Amino acid sequence: MKVGIIGLPNVGKSSLFNLLTEAHAQVAKFPFTTIDRNVGMVSIPDNRIERIVEITKSPKMKYASIEFVDIAGLIQDAHKGEGLGNKFLSHIRDVDLIVHVLRCFMAPDVAHTSSILSPRDDYTIVRTELLLSDLEIVERRMAKIRKVAEFHDEMERLSKVKDALSQGEAPGEPHIELPLLTPKPEIIVLNLDDEGKFQNGIDGYRISVALEEEITEFDEDEKTELRKDAGVEMEGPAGFIKLCLERLNMMLFYTIKGEEARAWPVQEGTKMIDAAGKIHTDMQKGFIKAEVLTYDDFIKVGGFVEAQNLGLSKIEGKEYIVQDGDIILIKFRV
Repeated sequence: MKVGIIGLPNVGKSSLFNLLTEAHAQVAKFPFTTIDRNVGMVSIPDNRIERIVEITKSPKMKYASIEFVDIAGLIQDAHKGEGLGNKFLSHIRDVDLIVHVLRCFMAPDVAHTSSILSPRDDYTIVRTELLLSDLEIVERRMAKIRKVAEFHDEMERLSKVKDALSQGEAPGEPHIELPLLTPKPEIIVLNLDDEGKFQNGIDGYRISVALEEEITEFDEDEKTELRKDAGVEMEGPAGFIKLCLERLNMMLFYTIKGEEARAWPVQEGTKMIDAAGKIHTDMQKGFIKAEVLTYDDFIKVGGFVEAQNLGLSKIEGKEYIVQDGDIILIKFRV
């Protein structure tokens, strides 16, 4: 699953990307520093895998991770190709979740596309470009199939999508095979100054990238107190990553094998056979069965073997729906 970071130029997209990924993407005070997208993996904060390792004493621990993409700034008329807009819009089509960063900080030395800083207006500019881009795609498809009788049902669906887009609304469930941007789930991030004083006039996840950069080496209690003083979200970047997982309907399961304990991200509703394939394709191809233990039972009895001896683990087949926190042991033929 991919999370794409979008917004106008110079709103803090690459700074947020660097904060999350420690990828050191270039950041500057002028527009279009980012031309090619930056891609990085972000570890998912997870107390459960840490607790599992405390019990198993596994020498290796691997957090689950999620891919983030830092996409260059969009400007007005991006859907017409302005500012390499067509290229940047194509990058957004590849992601599963859109993170829309809004600038909520005053910085005279950092260029902005407007003389007046208005997060709500900035949001409207970018969102309009996504709507217009989708509208063009829908209209092209309609023009192509308009006179073909066998596409009558699709034309009706496209007509409803076009009406919604024309009214500035994202289509709910379009049920059409087109690479549309506006139906993608979205999180609005308000990038505030390190004092949290800016009055933004729009709701979103409140974070100060500048503050987070300053407090990297502080302990968690100090970070929490400083975030509280700044009026931003108390959980900071970790809370933001958690919110991304919620919007993507993601959850975690765990494996303990040899020297490694590992967390794996999957979408809710994932079948065991597909979870096995995420671990290794050989496990999916040669799947026999899976032994499943809940995280709570693992913690309660202090280990997988102990749970087995007490009859707490369950044998499940390939159709089993993986649950959040499951600890799974796959049996397979090589």
